[in-house]
Amino acid sequence: MSIHPLLGPGEAGQPPVASQPGQSLLSSAIAAIGELFRESPLALDQFQEARNDRAQADLAAAVAEQASRQAAEARARASAERHKASPHRQLGRRFATAAATALALLDVLPAYWTAEAFGLDQIPTLALTVLLCAALGGQMWLLDLFATKGRRVTFWLLVALLGAGFVTIFALRLDYLQVTGYEGMPSAALGALALTGMSAALVAVGFVLLSHRRPKAVASADRAARRAARADTQDAASAARTRAGLSRAALEDTVMAWAISHPPAGIAHEEFLAASSRAIAVLLMG
Repeated sequence: MSIHPLLGPGEAGQPPVASQPGQSLLSSAIAAIGELFRESPLALDQFQEARNDRAQADLAAAVAEQASRQAAEARARASAERHKASPHRQLGRRFATAAATALALLDVLPAYWTAEAFGLDQIPTLALTVLLCAALGGQMWLLDLFATKGRRVTFWLLVALLGAGFVTIFALRLDYLQVTGYEGMPSAALGALALTGMSAALVAVGFVLLSHRRPKAVASADRAARRAARADTQDAASAARTRAGLSRAALEDTVMAWAISHPPAGIAHEEFLAASSRAIAVLLMG
Protein backbone atom coordinates (compact mmCIF):
# COMPACT_ATOMS: atom_id res chain seq x y z
CA MET A 1 0.00 0.00 0.00
CA SER A 2 1.35 3.43 -0.89
CA ILE A 3 0.00 6.79 0.25
CA HIS A 4 0.80 9.98 -1.60
CA PRO A 5 1.30 12.76 0.99
CA LEU A 6 -0.69 15.96 0.93
CA LEU A 7 0.87 19.24 2.01
CA GLY A 8 -0.43 22.02 4.25
CA PRO A 9 -3.22 24.44 3.40
CA GLY A 10 -2.67 26.37 0.21
CA GLU A 11 0.20 24.15 -0.98
CA ALA A 12 0.19 21.94 -3.99
CA GLY A 13 -0.06 18.20 -3.35
CA GLN A 14 -1.38 14.98 -4.85
CA PRO A 15 -4.29 13.19 -3.14
CA PRO A 16 -4.20 9.41 -2.62
CA VAL A 17 -4.71 7.48 -5.84
CA ALA A 18 -7.19 4.71 -6.34
CA SER A 19 -6.12 1.26 -5.17
CA GLN A 20 -5.61 -1.77 -7.38
CA PRO A 21 -7.80 -4.92 -7.37
CA GLY A 22 -7.11 -7.33 -4.52
CA GLN A 23 -6.22 -4.64 -2.07
CA SER A 24 -7.19 -4.74 1.63
CA LEU A 25 -10.26 -3.09 3.13
CA LEU A 26 -8.14 -0.25 4.54
CA SER A 27 -6.46 0.27 1.16
CA SER A 28 -9.85 0.35 -0.51
CA ALA A 29 -11.03 3.00 1.95
CA ILE A 30 -7.90 5.08 1.33
CA ALA A 31 -8.36 4.80 -2.42
CA ALA A 32 -12.05 5.76 -2.11
CA ILE A 33 -11.17 8.80 0.02
CA GLY A 34 -8.60 9.74 -2.60
CA GLU A 35 -11.38 9.76 -5.19
CA LEU A 36 -13.39 12.03 -2.87
CA PHE A 37 -10.47 14.47 -2.61
CA ARG A 38 -10.17 14.60 -6.39
CA GLU A 39 -13.89 15.26 -6.78
CA SER A 40 -14.39 17.68 -3.85
CA PRO A 41 -12.11 20.69 -3.29
CA LEU A 42 -13.90 21.22 0.07
CA ALA A 43 -12.93 17.75 1.31
CA LEU A 44 -9.33 18.26 0.13
CA ASP A 45 -9.13 21.62 1.93
CA GLN A 46 -10.54 20.04 5.09
CA PHE A 47 -7.98 17.25 4.87
CA GLN A 48 -5.09 19.66 4.44
CA GLU A 49 -6.32 21.81 7.33
CA ALA A 50 -6.77 18.77 9.59
CA ARG A 51 -3.31 17.50 8.67
CA ASN A 52 -1.74 20.88 9.37
CA ASP A 53 -3.57 21.16 12.71
CA ARG A 54 -2.41 17.67 13.62
CA ALA A 55 1.21 18.66 12.91
CA GLN A 56 0.81 21.83 14.99
CA ALA A 57 -0.68 19.81 17.85
CA ASP A 58 2.21 17.32 17.74
CA LEU A 59 4.70 20.19 17.78
CA ALA A 60 2.96 21.91 20.70
CA ALA A 61 2.88 18.62 22.62
CA ALA A 62 6.63 18.16 22.05
CA VAL A 63 7.33 21.71 23.22
CA ALA A 64 5.17 21.19 26.31
CA GLU A 65 6.95 17.94 27.14
CA GLN A 66 10.35 19.58 26.77
CA ALA A 67 9.26 22.50 28.96
CA SER A 68 8.01 20.06 31.57
CA ARG A 69 11.37 18.24 31.58
CA GLN A 70 13.25 21.53 31.88
CA ALA A 71 11.05 22.61 34.78
CA ALA A 72 11.68 19.32 36.57
CA GLU A 73 15.43 19.63 36.01
CA ALA A 74 15.41 23.24 37.27
CA ARG A 75 13.54 22.18 40.43
CA ALA A 76 16.01 19.36 40.99
CA ARG A 77 18.99 21.73 40.59
CA ALA A 78 17.44 24.24 43.00
CA SER A 79 16.82 21.50 45.55
CA ALA A 80 20.40 20.24 45.21
CA GLU A 81 21.82 23.74 45.68
CA ARG A 82 19.67 24.29 48.78
CA HIS A 83 20.91 21.03 50.29
CA LYS A 84 24.52 22.05 49.66
CA ALA A 85 24.05 25.47 51.26
CA SER A 86 24.29 26.14 54.98
CA PRO A 87 20.91 25.86 56.76
CA HIS A 88 21.62 29.23 58.41
CA ARG A 89 21.77 31.07 55.09
CA GLN A 90 18.06 31.41 54.37
CA LEU A 91 17.47 35.15 54.05
CA GLY A 92 16.41 36.40 50.64
CA ARG A 93 19.25 38.17 48.88
CA ARG A 94 17.17 41.21 47.97
CA PHE A 95 15.75 41.58 51.47
CA ALA A 96 19.15 41.23 53.17
CA THR A 97 20.79 43.63 50.71
CA ALA A 98 18.03 46.23 51.19
CA ALA A 99 18.24 45.87 54.98
CA ALA A 100 22.02 46.31 54.97
CA THR A 101 21.66 49.40 52.76
CA ALA A 102 19.07 50.84 55.15
CA LEU A 103 21.43 50.24 58.09
CA ALA A 104 24.22 52.12 56.29
CA LEU A 105 21.83 55.04 55.71
CA LEU A 106 20.90 55.11 59.41
CA ASP A 107 24.43 56.32 60.15
CA VAL A 108 23.96 59.46 58.05
CA LEU A 109 23.62 61.87 61.00
CA PRO A 110 26.66 60.59 62.95
CA ALA A 111 28.55 60.54 59.63
CA TYR A 112 27.56 64.17 59.06
CA TRP A 113 28.88 65.12 62.51
CA THR A 114 32.11 63.30 61.72
CA ALA A 115 32.43 65.24 58.47
CA GLU A 116 31.70 68.50 60.33
CA ALA A 117 34.85 67.92 62.40
CA PHE A 118 36.97 68.66 59.32
CA GLY A 119 35.67 72.25 59.22
CA LEU A 120 34.78 72.17 55.52
CA ASP A 121 32.12 74.12 53.65
CA GLN A 122 28.59 72.72 53.36
CA ILE A 123 28.89 70.97 49.99
CA PRO A 124 32.22 69.22 50.76
CA THR A 125 30.81 68.24 54.17
CA LEU A 126 27.75 66.66 52.53
CA ALA A 127 29.95 64.86 49.99
CA LEU A 128 32.12 63.51 52.80
CA THR A 129 28.99 62.36 54.63
CA VAL A 130 27.90 60.37 51.58
CA LEU A 131 31.34 58.81 51.32
CA LEU A 132 31.33 57.82 54.98
CA CYS A 133 27.91 56.14 54.63
CA ALA A 134 29.09 54.36 51.48
CA ALA A 135 32.22 53.24 53.32
CA LEU A 136 30.05 51.86 56.13
CA GLY A 137 28.05 49.80 53.64
CA GLY A 138 31.21 48.72 51.82
CA GLN A 139 32.63 47.41 55.08
CA MET A 140 29.61 45.14 55.49
CA TRP A 141 30.00 43.74 51.97
CA LEU A 142 33.75 43.23 52.29
CA LEU A 143 33.35 41.37 55.57
CA ASP A 144 30.70 39.13 54.02
CA LEU A 145 32.81 38.58 50.89
CA PHE A 146 35.95 37.52 52.75
CA ALA A 147 33.97 35.37 55.21
CA THR A 148 32.13 33.61 52.36
CA LYS A 149 35.36 32.99 50.44
CA GLY A 150 37.01 31.57 53.54
CA ARG A 151 39.83 34.11 53.46
CA ARG A 152 40.34 34.25 57.21
CA VAL A 153 43.60 36.21 57.21
CA THR A 154 42.16 38.92 54.98
CA PHE A 155 38.95 38.94 57.01
CA TRP A 156 40.73 39.57 60.32
CA LEU A 157 43.03 42.12 58.70
CA LEU A 158 39.94 44.00 57.56
CA VAL A 159 38.47 43.76 61.08
CA ALA A 160 41.69 45.30 62.45
CA LEU A 161 41.53 48.11 59.89
CA LEU A 162 37.89 48.73 60.80
CA GLY A 163 38.87 48.96 64.45
CA ALA A 164 41.50 51.56 63.62
CA GLY A 165 38.97 53.43 61.49
CA PHE A 166 36.43 53.52 64.31
CA VAL A 167 39.09 54.86 66.66
CA THR A 168 39.68 57.68 64.19
CA ILE A 169 35.93 58.28 63.86
CA PHE A 170 35.66 58.38 67.67
CA ALA A 171 38.36 61.07 67.82
CA LEU A 172 36.64 63.16 65.13
CA ARG A 173 33.25 62.90 66.78
CA LEU A 174 34.75 63.76 70.15
CA ASP A 175 36.27 66.88 68.63
CA TYR A 176 32.94 67.83 67.05
CA LEU A 177 31.02 67.37 70.29
CA GLN A 178 33.54 69.45 72.25
CA VAL A 179 33.31 72.23 69.70
CA THR A 180 29.50 72.20 69.70
CA GLY A 181 29.34 72.85 73.44
CA TYR A 182 29.22 69.50 75.31
CA GLU A 183 29.89 70.23 78.99
CA GLY A 184 33.18 68.64 79.95
CA MET A 185 35.44 66.07 78.40
CA PRO A 186 33.78 63.01 80.00
CA SER A 187 30.37 63.96 78.66
CA ALA A 188 31.72 64.56 75.14
CA ALA A 189 33.74 61.34 75.23
CA LEU A 190 30.67 59.36 76.30
CA GLY A 191 28.62 60.86 73.48
CA ALA A 192 31.33 60.17 70.88
CA LEU A 193 31.71 56.62 72.19
CA ALA A 194 27.95 56.04 71.93
CA LEU A 195 27.86 57.31 68.35
CA THR A 196 30.90 55.26 67.33
CA GLY A 197 29.47 52.19 69.03
CA MET A 198 26.24 52.69 67.08
CA SER A 199 28.18 52.84 63.81
CA ALA A 200 30.10 49.69 64.72
CA ALA A 201 26.83 47.94 65.66
CA LEU A 202 25.30 48.91 62.31
CA VAL A 203 28.27 47.36 60.51
CA ALA A 204 28.01 44.20 62.63
CA VAL A 205 24.27 43.80 62.07
CA GLY A 206 24.65 44.49 58.34
CA PHE A 207 27.41 41.89 58.13
CA VAL A 208 25.22 39.32 59.90
CA LEU A 209 22.34 40.01 57.52
CA LEU A 210 24.53 39.70 54.44
CA SER A 211 26.23 36.57 55.72
CA HIS A 212 22.83 34.91 56.18
CA ARG A 213 21.70 35.54 52.61
CA ARG A 214 21.00 32.55 50.44
CA PRO A 215 24.09 31.73 48.36
CA LYS A 216 24.11 33.16 44.87
CA ALA A 217 24.02 29.66 43.34
CA VAL A 218 20.84 28.86 45.29
CA ALA A 219 19.19 32.15 44.30
CA SER A 220 20.09 31.62 40.63
CA ALA A 221 18.75 28.05 40.69
CA ASP A 222 15.52 29.24 42.34
CA ARG A 223 15.06 31.95 39.69
CA ALA A 224 15.62 29.40 36.93
CA ALA A 225 13.04 27.10 38.51
CA ARG A 226 10.51 29.93 38.73
CA ARG A 227 11.11 30.91 35.10
CA ALA A 228 10.66 27.30 34.02
CA ALA A 229 7.43 27.06 36.02
CA ARG A 230 6.07 30.24 34.41
CA ALA A 231 6.89 28.94 30.93
CA ASP A 232 3.90 26.61 31.06
CA THR A 233 3.05 25.48 27.54
CA GLN A 234 0.34 23.00 28.54
CA ASP A 235 -2.45 25.47 27.70
CA ALA A 236 -1.05 26.03 24.21
CA ALA A 237 -0.74 22.27 23.68
CA SER A 238 -4.30 21.74 24.88
CA ALA A 239 -5.61 24.44 22.53
CA ALA A 240 -3.71 22.88 19.61
CA ARG A 241 -5.16 19.45 20.42
CA THR A 242 -8.65 20.94 20.52
CA ARG A 243 -8.12 22.63 17.14
CA ALA A 244 -6.82 19.39 15.65
CA GLY A 245 -9.79 17.48 17.02
CA LEU A 246 -12.28 19.95 15.57
CA SER A 247 -10.70 19.98 12.11
CA ARG A 248 -10.51 16.17 12.11
CA ALA A 249 -14.17 15.94 13.16
CA ALA A 250 -15.16 18.24 10.28
CA LEU A 251 -13.18 16.07 7.85
CA GLU A 252 -14.73 12.87 9.22
CA ASP A 253 -18.23 14.33 8.86
CA THR A 254 -17.57 15.10 5.20
CA VAL A 255 -15.96 11.72 4.48
CA MET A 256 -18.63 9.74 6.33
CA ALA A 257 -21.45 11.58 4.57
CA TRP A 258 -19.80 10.76 1.26
CA ALA A 259 -19.06 7.15 2.26
CA ILE A 260 -22.70 6.54 3.16
CA SER A 261 -23.81 7.54 -0.32
CA HIS A 262 -20.86 5.88 -2.17
CA PRO A 263 -20.29 2.43 -0.66
CA PRO A 264 -17.92 0.28 -2.80
CA ALA A 265 -19.39 -2.86 -4.31
CA GLY A 266 -18.72 -6.06 -2.38
CA ILE A 267 -17.96 -4.38 0.96
CA ALA A 268 -20.38 -4.26 3.88
CA HIS A 269 -21.59 -0.78 4.66
CA GLU A 270 -20.56 -0.86 8.35
CA GLU A 271 -17.14 -2.27 7.50
CA PHE A 272 -16.51 0.45 4.93
CA LEU A 273 -17.45 3.21 7.42
CA ALA A 274 -15.09 1.75 10.03
CA ALA A 275 -12.33 1.37 7.45
CA SER A 276 -12.89 4.98 6.32
CA SER A 277 -12.38 6.19 9.88
CA ARG A 278 -9.11 4.23 10.14
CA ALA A 279 -8.07 5.53 6.71
CA ILE A 280 -8.50 9.11 7.85
CA ALA A 281 -6.22 8.43 10.82
CA VAL A 282 -3.59 6.86 8.55
CA LEU A 283 -3.73 9.73 6.08
CA LEU A 284 -3.40 12.37 8.81
CA MET A 285 -0.37 10.57 10.25
CA GLY A 286 1.29 10.16 6.86
